[in-house]
Formats: sequence, C-alpha cells, structure tokens
Amino acid sequence: MWSVGLGFLLFCVVTGAERQNHSRLDDSAGFSIDEVAVLNRKFLDYLVQLDAAQAESDEDRRCVDAMQLLSRAYINRERNGLEWFDSWGKIPSGLYYGNGFAIGNYEQCQRFSYGQVNSYHCTLSAAMPNSQLPIVAFGLCLPELCSPEFSLKLYGGHLLEQGVALLPVLNFCSRDAGVEFNGALITAIVIFSIIAGLVVASTVYEVVQILLKNPITVQYASFSLYRNIRSILHVIPRQKDPAKKMDTIECANGIRALSMIWIIVHHVHETSVSYPVSNPQTRLDYLFSFVSSATANSGSLAVDAFLAMGGMLVSITMIRELDKAGKINPLMLYLRRYIRLTAPYAALILFVVSFPMYMGDGPLWKSTMTSLQRGCLENWWSALLHIQNYVNPRNMCLNWTWYLSVDMQLYILAPALIYPLWRWGKRVLIGIGGLAFLSIACVFTTFLVNDFRDVQNAVPLREQVLTYYPTHARMAAWFLGVIFGYILHRTRSADSNLPKRYYALGWSICFGILALIIYGGHEVFLMEYSESAKVADAFYVSLSRPVFGVCVCWIIWACVNGQGGVIDGILGSELWQPLAKLSFTMYLLHLQLLLMASIANSKTEQNFSVMDLYYRIWGAIGLTTSVSLLWSAVFEVPFVTLEKVLLRK
Repeated sequence: MWSVGLGFLLFCVVTGAERQNHSRLDDSAGFSIDEVAVLNRKFLDYLVQLDAAQAESDEDRRCVDAMQLLSRAYINRERNGLEWFDSWGKIPSGLYYGNGFAIGNYEQCQRFSYGQVNSYHCTLSAAMPNSQLPIVAFGLCLPELCSPEFSLKLYGGHLLEQGVALLPVLNFCSRDAGVEFNGALITAIVIFSIIAGLVVASTVYEVVQILLKNPITVQYASFSLYRNIRSILHVIPRQKDPAKKMDTIECANGIRALSMIWIIVHHVHETSVSYPVSNPQTRLDYLFSFVSSATANSGSLAVDAFLAMGGMLVSITMIRELDKAGKINPLMLYLRRYIRLTAPYAALILFVVSFPMYMGDGPLWKSTMTSLQRGCLENWWSALLHIQNYVNPRNMCLNWTWYLSVDMQLYILAPALIYPLWRWGKRVLIGIGGLAFLSIACVFTTFLVNDFRDVQNAVPLREQVLTYYPTHARMAAWFLGVIFGYILHRTRSADSNLPKRYYALGWSICFGILALIIYGGHEVFLMEYSESAKVADAFYVSLSRPVFGVCVCWIIWACVNGQGGVIDGILGSELWQPLAKLSFTMYLLHLQLLLMASIANSKTEQNFSVMDLYYRIWGAIGLTTSVSLLWSAVFEVPFVTLEKVLLRK
C-alpha cells in the first residue's frame, strides 16, 4: 500500500532478503571487517594523491583542492581535519549481524566549516565483494564546493580500486539550497494566509457575539476555531430507546475510530523498515512474527471496514431520502460529496508541494519529501478529480489516498444502484450481489493469470496497480455494505430480533472467520515463494477483504438489535465520537505526519525494539489526532458548514 521511493526501504529489503544468522558467518572471509574499516580512511589517501588537473571544470578543481586541504589536515592531525573526518561514518558494530549503516554524525558535518570551506552530508552505499556482508551505507562529509555528482564519481573511483561496487540508486545528499520561492510555494503562502485570516476573523466574530449575547450568523462563524473544535469534540449521549438504536448505529463510531487506529498501527509497522537500525535481524524477526502479523499486516483490512460501512451508510441515507421525497438529485449529491472530500485533501496537497521540504533536515529528509512532492506536482489534477487509482496508479499523489478515488467513484455509482433497489426491492439485491461476486472473481482471476503472490518479498507494484488500487477490485465489500444497509433500513420498524441461539451462532462464526483471516494472512505471508501454491494467495486475497466486510456488518447488526453485549458497550461508547468525526482527516494526514516525525528526520542508526515500536505507535496516534483536530476545524468543518447553508437553500 505504501511506497514513496525511499532508498533506505530498498536497502532494508536487500539486506533482509537473505534471512541469515549473520553472527555465525565465517570470519575467514576474504573481505571482512578489516577491509571495510579502512575504506573511508584510504579515501583520504586517494584524495591527497589525486591530480586536480584531471577535473573537467573549474568547480571540480576547486572541489579537489578543498578535499585535499581537509585530507592533509587530518593526516597532519590538525584539529579541523580531525573534526571533519570524525563526522564521517565508520565501520558499524554488528556488520555480521546485518547492520550496514555507518551514517556518521549528520549535524556535526552540517555545522563544520574550515575557513571558506563549508560542508554538507552525503550517504553513499556500496556492495562489498564478499556476498556474506550486507550493503554498507557510508556517511561522508563533503565540501559545499563539491557537487554530489562529482563526489559520487570520486568516491566510486576509490571504491573501484578496492574492488567494491558503488550503488548509484542508494545515495542521498543533504545540500542546503535555500528556500525556492516557486509558484507552488507562493500559491501556498497566499492561500494559507487567506484562510488563516478567515479563521482569525471568524473566531473573533463569534467570541464577540457570544460576549455581547448577540445572535450568530452561521456563515460568518463557519471558520471559527471555537465553534468548529467544540463541534468536533461534542458528544451525544447514548440512545436508551431500543427503537432509536437502529437510526443512530452508535457502534459504527467505535468501528470507524478503531479501524483508523488499526491503519496507523499498520503503517507504523510498514514504515519501520525505512529508518536505519543497528540490529536489522531483530527487526526482521519481529516483523515475521505472528504478533506483528496479527496487529499490523492485517491492518490493511481496516480499509474494507470503511468500504463496508460506507456502502451501508450511503444505502441507508439515500433510501431514507427516497422514502421522504420520492426522488434524489444526483448532481447535488455529487457536489456535496466532492466538497466534503476535496477541501481538506486539496489543502494537504498544497501543503505537501510547498512547505515540508523546508520543515526538517536529515539524510532521508530531502529524498522522502521530494518523492512525495514529485507525485503531487505531476498528478495533482488526477488526485483532485479522484481518478488517480486508474490514471496514474504508479505515481499517485500521496498514494495512500487511493481510497478517496475508490470512495468517490463508488458514490457516483450509488444512485444507479440504490434507486432501483428502493423501487423494486429484493429483486435488485441479486444483481448487486452478482456485482460483488464479479469483483471477487476479477481479483482471483488476475492473481492466477499474472502469477501474483502475496508471500514475503513477492508483492510487486504491478499487483497493487491491478488488484489493490482499482475500484473494481475493491468494491465487493462496498456492495455487500449496500445490501446490508438496505436490509437494516427495511427491518428497523419490524420485529427482526432473532432467537438468542442464532446470535450466539453468528458471533461464533464471526470470531472464527476473523481468527481465520488473521491467521491465514500470517501463514500466506510466511510461505516460501517456490514452495507455496499460487491458488492459496489468490483465494486469500480475493475472499479475505469482502468476508471481513461481512463480519463488520454482522457486528453492527448484532449491536443495533441489542445483542452486542460488552462489544456494543465498547464500540458504542460516546468516547469514540470525536475520533470517528476525525477519522477522515486522520486518514489523510497520518502517513505524512509519520514520515515527517519518525522516518525522514532520522539522522543516525537506531536500536530497534518492540517497546520503541509501540512507543512510536502511540506517538503517531497522538500526533495524528492532535493535528487532525486543527486540520478538520480549518479545512473540513467550515466547508461542510458552508455547503449546508448555501447549497441546501
């Protein structure tokens, strides 16, 4: 689901592809610790002996002169030379345990200067001639006079003499180019300034009106932080009348909130392979464990919970409107939906292409933000039209937002399904069920025809493009939700309560299916590519998503009919209501915030531990919730308020 072109992600995949016990490798290997330890030190000797006349340009000659000046300072044990080389990456501890990170001291390098020579940090990756050793990412401190391209050429030439291969695809340089006031940045400054002015004016207006006890005009207070945050945090007491529980569907708040939290847990685990650690084997052992699989790998199913509930709510809402007015206005429905989805989404896209590049620093910062920015600069239009899951699936703008395209496309399809369902009833259910079956069959067939696999290290981008992002591959859960919404609406006024033994059977089947999906996903993931049957992957991927959606529908059915017990008490709690309201903006923002706060700002290798991972999870949940509250109050609720006031007049 997530890929932003991080070089270190590829590095970790390469490192972890052979799940060896590095601690048992033979120390007698030809190219080992001693040779790796002196690679960078020998580079200084290589630089001193380099003939500056070989440089092709004046800039490159000045670079060689600066490098030789600093190298001689180190060889002569001068303080500046020692400090300069001290910031370089040295041989990492645990090289035979898979730790290939030797990034050095990033901040020391960035602050180093010697006379007129300032410096910047580069991470250059090399493959050792001994295949038992991991790829090593060395941190080098280079003079600002040196271009990354020329530095890469120099270091590559040195490594070539040592029999080491430089990897051109895994190199990152953090060169301070200053703020570039391009069109995107200027547009963002203007638009965000206007919105900030509206927020301040609207908030002041409401506060003054409250103090003066004057009536408040909704349009003027639509951007008020006081009003919008209060609206988001406001909770409605639980319904005690069983007849009204069907109308409110309180347990949906808990399902929506917990699904969003599950998605965050999933992405924290998924992105944990993207930051450098000194014990990658320990990380691999955990990520391949059942605990990780149950809590994280299966987290992608939370999207199917959203799809099933989305289909249910669309079905109920439209059928109620048809019962009331006998007709619906599709164009008005589409306009309202587009405004609600696109206003906070457009603000995020504008933010991504303008500010993040200047909001942090580190070896991974520029590459991460550039990757995110590039997709949005090139394909913002397909994102705002909600068609990027078909138009630009390989280079989407914020590719985790593929779900918005699916949601909008299915919403456009909804009137064509729900009006006949309202008009002709049960006969249309068969057709909708048939469409769900076709979606399942499409995914199953695509897996078999293309020999796709869902086992470890065997999920190509093409599989995601054909079976993960497209609406036709994900709509089965949504169709089943539409069917469930119709049934729920038609039975709300009738005595639909089943005997308790049927509910007990239903809960047993539901828990059994959920356990099977989670355990089955773990087993499929652990299968060896060459030894597993591809039909197992096809069956699991095509069936697990819609079946999970059916389980979500069953939980809602039991809860609204008073048979949810403790589960209904938990899912229907008022505490979930604010998180449920924020779930959309949390989905939009969570991965951007996670990348900025936990991945891109990494400046050195860290020690992986499960406790640290869960600490990151709680941090991601807290940060996402806090920022989403402000984002929703500024970019979501105001436009929803204006849409209600202006369009519905």
